[in-house]
Amino acid sequence: MKKILFLSASLLLAGCAGTQTLPDPRIEAGQDYLPPIAVMVDSLEHGTELRNYLRESGVFSKVENGPAGEGQTQVMVKLDAQRKVAPAPLLFLSAATLFLLPLQSDLDTKANFTVMRDGKVLKRYHYENYMAKYAWLLDLGIPEREENIRRVARAFARDMQAANQASKPLEAQR
Repeated sequence: MKKILFLSASLLLAGCAGTQTLPDPRIEAGQDYLPPIAVMVDSLEHGTELRNYLRESGVFSKVENGPAGEGQTQVMVKLDAQRKVAPAPLLFLSAATLFLLPLQSDLDTKANFTVMRDGKVLKRYHYENYMAKYAWLLDLGIPEREENIRRVARAFARDMQAANQASKPLEAQR
């Protein structure tokens, strides 16, 4: 009986799965690495996280922090991640019901990537990902927030990979 009670209490207090508006990008494996990029992110909170996800994507040969050298690719990222919590009356209502009424937690991420080389803008990319999740008392929503940034980084890596394939000359078929 104690096991059932403990299991049901932990399920009630844990949380629900989040929904994301940006689909999980598929990156083609087995492609050549793209040249190294230097990434500058205007977000102190998510800058390191975004660079790490770009490294994990396996698309770029190297992802560096800071300004690019001459002839290297520079990526400037304007990242805006807004977390929205439930209004105070709903928070009090959830607390009054011993957190059996879940609270909605949203994260709206907008990212503008500007790809540059030697001061010239080569291309701009824009991504938006909206995450909505209902959470109970013990759910902090950290995995969903990380997934939100990861999807934006992987979408950029996928688009850079596709742009690199499009710019290559067609090879003669044998």
